[in-house]
Amino acid sequence: MSESASTATWHKTACVICSLNCGLEIQVDNGHIKKIRGDKDHPISQGYVCQKAARLDHYQHHERRLTQPLRRRADGSYEPIDWDTAIGEVSQKLIALRQAHGNHVFAYYGGGGQGNHMCGMYGGTLRAALGTPYFYSSLAQEKTGDFWINGKLFGRQTCHVSEDIEESDYVMIIGTNPWQSHGIQRARAVLRDLSKDPNRTLVVVDPRRTRTAELADIHLQVKPGMDAFLLTAMLGHMVQEDLVDYNFLRQCTQGFEELRDLLLTVDVDGYAARSGVDAALVRQVAHGFATAHRACTRHDLGVEQSLHSTLNCYLEKLLFLLTGNFGKPGGNNLHTSFMPIMGHSKEPEDGGLTTQVTGMKEISKLFPPNILPAEIDTDHPDRLRALIIDSSNPVQSAADTQALRRAFEKLELLVVIDVAQTETAMMADYVLPAHTQYEKWESAFFNFGFPVNHFHLRKPILEPQGDTLPEPEIYRRLLVAMDELPDRFPGLEAKAREHLENPEAGILPQALKDTVKAQPQWAKYAPVILYSTLGKVLPGGAQNAAALWDTAHFYAQRYPEQVRRTGLEGEGSALGEALFHRILTSESGMILSIHEYDEVWELVRHADQKIHLFIPEMAEEIRALATEADSHAHSDFPWVLAVGERRSYNANQLMRTPEWRQNDPDGALRIHPDDAAGVGLEDGSMAVCASQTGAVTVRVAFDDAMRPGFLALPHGYGMTYPDPEQPERVVQYGPYANLLTSSSHCDPLAKTPFHKYVPVQLRPLPLTPTSQGA
Repeated sequence: MSESASTATWHKTACVICSLNCGLEIQVDNGHIKKIRGDKDHPISQGYVCQKAARLDHYQHHERRLTQPLRRRADGSYEPIDWDTAIGEVSQKLIALRQAHGNHVFAYYGGGGQGNHMCGMYGGTLRAALGTPYFYSSLAQEKTGDFWINGKLFGRQTCHVSEDIEESDYVMIIGTNPWQSHGIQRARAVLRDLSKDPNRTLVVVDPRRTRTAELADIHLQVKPGMDAFLLTAMLGHMVQEDLVDYNFLRQCTQGFEELRDLLLTVDVDGYAARSGVDAALVRQVAHGFATAHRACTRHDLGVEQSLHSTLNCYLEKLLFLLTGNFGKPGGNNLHTSFMPIMGHSKEPEDGGLTTQVTGMKEISKLFPPNILPAEIDTDHPDRLRALIIDSSNPVQSAADTQALRRAFEKLELLVVIDVAQTETAMMADYVLPAHTQYEKWESAFFNFGFPVNHFHLRKPILEPQGDTLPEPEIYRRLLVAMDELPDRFPGLEAKAREHLENPEAGILPQALKDTVKAQPQWAKYAPVILYSTLGKVLPGGAQNAAALWDTAHFYAQRYPEQVRRTGLEGEGSALGEALFHRILTSESGMILSIHEYDEVWELVRHADQKIHLFIPEMAEEIRALATEADSHAHSDFPWVLAVGERRSYNANQLMRTPEWRQNDPDGALRIHPDDAAGVGLEDGSMAVCASQTGAVTVRVAFDDAMRPGFLALPHGYGMTYPDPEQPERVVQYGPYANLLTSSSHCDPLAKTPFHKYVPVQLRPLPLTPTSQGA
C-alpha cells in the first residue's frame, strides 16, 4: 500500500480502545492517522463513535514504539538483535528448560488486547508446544467468577450472558458507567433514548453519581462493597412478596425451592440498611423490575472486582432469572461465540487442573494473575520458571506491582511480544516487536450479540514500521526453531491454491486430514499450518486470517440455519466457504448469524436444557451475609478507594503518550469535598494515598458526586514516558495505582482482585507542579 494511494482514501477499520470495536473510517497521510469518523456501514455501530477514537494516532506513533528485537544485557540495558538470533536463542532456552524441569514450568500471559485477538489464537500453538495449560490474562482478573457462575447456571463456563437493553422496559445497570466505559453498543445514544422515554425505567447502582446515574430514573447510591447486601435484599423482597415468575421457574429451571427457602429468611430492611440505600427505594426497584413487561440487567467490574465478587455475579443473574426475563426480547440471553475467548474447565474433584504451588483451580481455561507471583517467587521445586507475555503489561495492570516485579526478577526466562516498550517489557530477557493493530489483518473476538451476532476482520491501513512482525509469524518461527513444524509445507501449499480455485471439491480439507493422519502430533498446530499454507494464497495478503477458515466452517456447521438467515446460501462445507468469503470481503464487518429468541435454549448446556438455579457454594455465601461484620468500620485506612475508574481519556495500556489526554493529565483522585476538608485538602492540592501495600502521590479533585468515604483513581496512568523537554529523562505520568493493590486481597473462589474496594488513608502534601507515584 503506497502512501500516495492512501492519502486521499478513507479506509475501513475499527476502534481498538475498548471491547466494542466500533467501525471507523480513517484517512492516512504520510503514515499518520489524520482524520477519523464513524463508519455508517458497520452493521452494529452504524457510525457511532466516541471521543477516544479521535486520538488513535497516539497509539500508532509514540516514543515507546518497538521497531526491532531486543535482548537484555547483564547490566539491565538492551541491545538490538536480528530476528534469527532472537528466535534461535528464545527457542533453545525454552527447549533447555523443558528438558531440565518438564512442561509445568512454563506459563503464558495475555494473548490479545481490546482489538487484537489473532495473537491469542496463534499463541495457543506455542502453549501446545510447551505442553503448558497455564494461561494467565487480564480477563482472568476480571471475569472468571462470572464465568464460573455461568457454568453452574447454564452448564458450561463458555455460556455468556448478553443484555437486550434497546428492547427493554426496565434496565438495571450495576457497577458500571456505560457513558464512559461503554460495554454496550452505541452506549451514549442508547442511554439517551432510554432516559428520554417516559415508558421505560433506568436504574443505576453505583457509589458515585456518574453521568449514567444522572440519566437514570433511580440512582441507588450503594455503599462501596455492599452490593451483595443490596441485591440480596431485592431478591428477598421478590420472593417474599411472590413477585417471581412461577411458570418460567417450573418449566425452565430446577433448584428454585431450595433457593426460595434461603431467600425467605432475608432481612430485607436490614440488608438495605447495610447497603446504605433506603429500604423503601430498594423495595420499589425490586417491585418495578419484577413486574416490568421486559427487564434486563447489565453489570461490570464495579461488582466483579469488589467484595463478594463471585456472589455479586450470581445475585445479578438471579434478578432476571427469578422474574422470567430470559430468552425473550428485552431480557437477558445467551449468545453464540465465533471464536470463544474462554473455555470450560472441570472442577478439581472431577479431574480439573490446578497450579503446582498454590493449588488454584482453572476456570474457563484461565488462571488469575493474582496467584502468579506466588507461583514464581518461591523455592517450590515445581515453580514457574519461564513466562511468555503477549500484548499485555501485567507489571502495570495486574494487582500488586511490587510482588510481580519481585517474581519476574526470579524468572529464568521472560519473553515479551508487544508493540511498545512497556513496564513489563523493560523487565524482559527478550522483547519481540509486533505489528500494530493498524499494520496487519486483525480482529476482535468480542462477539456477544443476540439475537444478531457479528464479526469484523480488519485490513491493514498502515505500513509496518521498522523490523517488526505480525504475531502469527513470530509463533510460526518459534515452532520451526523448536523442531515442532517444518519451515514449509509445499504439498499443502499446492492443495491450498487448488482449493481457492475449486472450493467445492474439498481438496484442502482432505489434504489436511491426510497430513494430520500422517503426522498426528501436528494437529495441535492447525492455526499455524493454515497460516503457512492457505494464508500464503489468500487474496490481499490476508495471511493472518487463514486460521479463521476453520473457524468459519465450524460456526456454519454448528449454526447453519442462523447463518443462512443472514442471506448466505449453501449446505455443509459450501456454507462454511461462503461465510469465510464474506468475512474476507466485508470491510465494514458483517452479520454472522441471526437467532430467534426461543433458540437461546439451544445454547443452555445442561443435559436437561434447564437453568440450575441453586449453587451450594453461593448459598453458603448468602447465609454468611447475615453475620458478616463491618470490618472496615474502625480501620486505620478509613476510605474505600476504587482503582481503575474509566474516564474520558484513559485506555488501559494502549495509549502510552500523555499527549493524547485532552483533560485530567494527572489522573486525579476524586474525593467528596467534605472528606477532603476533614484532612485539610484543597481542590487541586497534592496528597499521599496509602494502602497496606504501598503509596502513591496524587492530585486531589473535588467531586460531590462521590459518596462520602469513597475515592476513585483511573486506570491507564503511572506509565513511564520520555520527558518532551529532556528526552533522555523518563517521567512517570499520574498515579501508579497498582502500587496500592494487593494480590491477597481478592475473591476466595476466583481470586479476582478487589480493585474497587481498596482501604486507604490520605495525608496532604505541599502543592507541586506534577503528580507522580511515590
